[in-house]
Amino acid sequence: MVFRIGSLIMYRTDDGAMWLAADESTVITLTVTMNRLLSFLLTRRGQVVTRDEILENVWDVYGLRSSNNTLNKYISEIRKQFVAFGLHDECITTIPRIGFMFSSDVDVQIIQESTNTTLANVANNAEVGESKSKNHKEINYFYSVLVITLSLVIVLMSLLVREKTHLLDENNPIEKLSTYHLFDFKNCPVYTTQKNTDSLSENKKDIFIKMVTKEGLSCLPGTVFLYQVSESYLYGKEGRVFINRCTTNSDGFISCLNYYWNGYEQSQ
Repeated sequence: MVFRIGSLIMYRTDDGAMWLAADESTVITLTVTMNRLLSFLLTRRGQVVTRDEILENVWDVYGLRSSNNTLNKYISEIRKQFVAFGLHDECITTIPRIGFMFSSDVDVQIIQESTNTTLANVANNAEVGESKSKNHKEINYFYSVLVITLSLVIVLMSLLVREKTHLLDENNPIEKLSTYHLFDFKNCPVYTTQKNTDSLSENKKDIFIKMVTKEGLSCLPGTVFLYQVSESYLYGKEGRVFINRCTTNSDGFISCLNYYWNGYEQSQ
């Protein structure tokens, strides 16, 4: 599969090739692990992916072991390559204490490769009939892989939802993610991943209310919010705001939607 990222960069997942859309001679090849990481983030574009989920899908399933430090290093290398190719937008966003997200603000298009435009070094020239047959096989293979990938994602999300059912249970605290109650928004509890000081709590509440009102996020029975805002944003500087809106019932979590903002505090 070939992606056009930010209208500047072409990226092929089959072999990790990356090049400028306007100059095919600039092609480079990402390492195997870097290719898996970027490909995985692109398939989950616009979604917050936890660190554990990335480590499992990029390293563990291939019999490899890694750490958060290694993950940070690979993320940094991908960002540097984007900048080297002239793409200065923040493509991969860090969600504090949670994971990463390939920003939905960056334009990403899937380009269908044809046999006469691919950069693969094919030495032999097949006949027209053989080329058509090969194309059909590649298309069938692509859809097969897509179905399998989507199935795996559904299974992983199901497991993740089960794990999150203990989020609000005080007798079963989560070891990897501590949450702190900030306030109740129209009877819906709002939690943060950092302790809330008295000096910043009111500002955090004001920003939360402003964001959910702007986006029309409603408080329905069973709604729970997980909220994080960067300290720089609280002081009117460029920063990030992340809100996770989850719906629960007596059995646990039903669904969760992620909302993300990047920029300056609105009142500045």
